Amino acid sequence: MNKVVLYIKDSDNALQAVDLFEDETISVTSKIQDIRDISKVFTDFSQSFTVPASKKNNKIFRHFYNYFISEGAFDARKKVDARLEINYIPFREGKIFLNGVKMKENKPFAYNVTFYGNTVTLKDLLGDDELESLTWIDNFRYDYTSPNTKTRLTSNLNQTVDSVVKYDPIIVPLVTHTKRLYFNSDTSHSANTISGDLAYHNQNSHNANVALQFDDLKPAIRLLYIIEAIENKYNVANGYPVDLIFTRDFFNSEAFAGDGTAENRGLYMWLSREKGKIGGDDETTETTLSSFAYDSGDQLSDFFEYPFGGSITPSFITDGGETDSVLRVQTFLDGGSFKNADRYRILLDLTVTTTASTSYSVSMINTLDNNSTVGVFDNLTSTQTVSTTLAIPSIIPGDLKDWGIKFLVNSEGGFQADLSLRIRQQKADNSVAPYSTIYDAYYDAASITATNSGEIIPTERIPKMKTIDFLIGIFKTFNLTSYFIDDRNDADYGKIRVLPLDDYYNDNPKIFDITKYTDSSETDVESTAPFSEIEFKNKKPKTLLMLNHEEVNNEVFGDAIYHPQGVDRGKPYKIETPFEHFKFERLIDEDTSGIGLTDFQWGYSAGNNFKPDADAEPQPTANYDSVLTAPFLFYGIRISGLAGDYRLNWNGAAHEGLTSYWKPSNTVESGTASVPPDFTINFDDEIDEWNQQNYGGETNSLFKKFYQTYIEDAFNAKKRIFKLTVHLPNSILLNYKLNDRFQIGDKVFTINSIDTNLKTGESKLELLNVL
Repeated sequence: MNKVVLYIKDSDNALQAVDLFEDETISVTSKIQDIRDISKVFTDFSQSFTVPASKKNNKIFRHFYNYFISEGAFDARKKVDARLEINYIPFREGKIFLNGVKMKENKPFAYNVTFYGNTVTLKDLLGDDELESLTWIDNFRYDYTSPNTKTRLTSNLNQTVDSVVKYDPIIVPLVTHTKRLYFNSDTSHSANTISGDLAYHNQNSHNANVALQFDDLKPAIRLLYIIEAIENKYNVANGYPVDLIFTRDFFNSEAFAGDGTAENRGLYMWLSREKGKIGGDDETTETTLSSFAYDSGDQLSDFFEYPFGGSITPSFITDGGETDSVLRVQTFLDGGSFKNADRYRILLDLTVTTTASTSYSVSMINTLDNNSTVGVFDNLTSTQTVSTTLAIPSIIPGDLKDWGIKFLVNSEGGFQADLSLRIRQQKADNSVAPYSTIYDAYYDAASITATNSGEIIPTERIPKMKTIDFLIGIFKTFNLTSYFIDDRNDADYGKIRVLPLDDYYNDNPKIFDITKYTDSSETDVESTAPFSEIEFKNKKPKTLLMLNHEEVNNEVFGDAIYHPQGVDRGKPYKIETPFEHFKFERLIDEDTSGIGLTDFQWGYSAGNNFKPDADAEPQPTANYDSVLTAPFLFYGIRISGLAGDYRLNWNGAAHEGLTSYWKPSNTVESGTASVPPDFTINFDDEIDEWNQQNYGGETNSLFKKFYQTYIEDAFNAKKRIFKLTVHLPNSILLNYKLNDRFQIGDKVFTINSIDTNLKTGESKLELLNVL
């Protein structure tokens, strides 16, 4: 008979031994993945058992039965760190959940508890928190401007966080939300059909209709850094009970993180929280005017000859971290009862020069007065000049007021303009005399080359999704399993190891011979084929290319169904991820005398109503309505070395070449015409969008790489589940792992599940024969 010891951490974080009933049975069930429920990851758990309400236990559970206790009361809503030992040798670490107290004659008799392994506490730890709560990813925030977007579309842009380089954490893939892209190198292509055309046309002007605008695109975040953000949040330093750390066995693998080169950074998630452009199709975006530069007229240093001696000089200053965005002005004495007093004021005239038909508004705020409004001018179109006067009413000669004037332009997408600011100082000799201009200056502000939507803040752009659902989705996609490393001799002790299931079962398994502990006369044998088929699915698609594929082929691109041969029992089984899948398109030159396949592959997040452009002849610029998809993942592959006709007309800048870009892909690499990429995020064998090959149905699909071995083994006609009861010695109980093998006679088995009475060592086994 074994001595079972249960330790629970008290309020001082110290392990305390719990008194146990002598005759209480404590059974622990262990399984890593049940062949009858292959999409779930399991861990150790016990049946509920009771411990006596002894003086010692009452102290550990802080007299939970007494609901009048408020100060320092035991919080039964949370699991508490615990450890099980057999004969004082560690067996399992995990959590204890207090279910309740049994009372007899108004006195506590026993506490009912359940022991859980550590891995299962992931759901408890993460709760309903969403990805937007992972504020660590905001280290990658940046100003949403045309130059910044182009840099992340075309280049490698690493960032240092906590003194560690993070490689390409945010990229901008060639995925459009509304605009349909194409490529036509025909030299007769007319200028009004250039919108969406990625070909370079020297003979046409590109300023009116651009191929691609920066707000046609959205950024994406590397999945590896979402994992790091989870670890950064859920730790003891932030008030959580444990440090949540994953091993990098899988998360640093090529299938997840790429091959480590600057052209291959692994999986990304598109930062799309609403359909259409960033900020929404109907949301007005805002630009702060900046980079004021002297053009002509008086210098500001000449302004304000103060009548009582000295001088006051308006100047451009830095405010709120923005350079040259605020005009600093001081004004004094405007009106009053002093008839002979001088009066001064400042006039600001902002001229917006634009040919755009987009409406816009101009706001002027005083940053030195809680951002109070100085002037607002709405519903402006074409070129306009707006004016405001800065002055203060006063009866005290020389009374002053500080102004910090910031200029804001609000507009819809695609707005472009040049800005000029006229600054005049005027003076009147007395309270009734007219004003006359004594100083007059002209300054230019930085042109608005496209609408600035402020900052890209990842937590505000990441799709709405629970963190636990994100992890479960990754686990289902790659058939991962995980377990808490409770071996204190392991270098990764205290971490959660994450591995593909096949890798787990092949991770140095030991073989324990249990023949002499087994009564083979009491064995049940069952089939391992509980399903008639297994369906692998992503979220229902909404995008155009996916819907077209389904209509033409009567199947969803990327999904798969496994039909085991000769099986006519059981029900269909579904494995569904929370992600939406995309089919990408490699553009072909529409000019039949052109280059054929181009080096551009893109994604299209649209698919509702078709919106043709009536003025286009023909109509390649016709777009579809944008759709809001479920979160979607892709491999980021950087394509470089583009030249010749491979050019981009970016925001009206003709002749601007595109020599590289981030290609969205369902494969981890481009592969070759005959050799498939090593990994893909298609469950099924599909035609490679880039190489236009299906490799004879031998692509390295998710099913083939991560599911096939386990599932085909499970549905093998010779596979069986063997149920038997054994009495395992402590030498096995304290040392086996769930990927180890048990040997009975000359037969070897893997472990499907094991239910052990810790006191007697009696174990109910479910074993799978190794073929």
